[in-house]
Amino acid sequence: MIGAFIQSLLGGFGRAIYAFYQAYSLYINGFIILYGLSVFLAHRSFYTIFEAIKKEIKFDDKKKMGDEKLSVMIEKTKFDWDALCKTAWFPFIALPGKITIHLRNKANIQKAFSKENLLVLLQKK
Repeated sequence: MIGAFIQSLLGGFGRAIYAFYQAYSLYINGFIILYGLSVFLAHRSFYTIFEAIKKEIKFDDKKKMGDEKLSVMIEKTKFDWDALCKTAWFPFIALPGKITIHLRNKANIQKAFSKENLLVLLQKK
C-alpha cells in the first residue's frame, strides 16, 4: 500500500527510474561501493606520496616554519617524480576532500604537489 502511494507520487518518469533501479540495484550499488573503495585507496596513495615528499624536503612536523622558509625548502629540493610515482602501489590518487580520482602518473603528481599545494599541505596540522 505504501509502495503504491510512493509510486503514484513519483510520476511516469520517476516510476521508470525506480523500476530501472530495482532491476539493476546490485550493479548500481556494487559500482558505488567499488568507487568508494577506490577513492579511499586513492587518498591513501596521496598521503603515501606526501610522506615521501616530506622526507625529501626533510620537513620536521614538530618545528614551526614560516612561509618563506618552507618556500625556499621546496624550491631547493629537486624531486624525483618518477620515484615518487612508484612509492604508492595503488594506480590512482585523489586530493584530500575530493572524490575525483586521477591516474597516478608524473603529470598528475606534479600538479597535485605543486609549490602552492605543498605550502598549504605542509602548514596544516
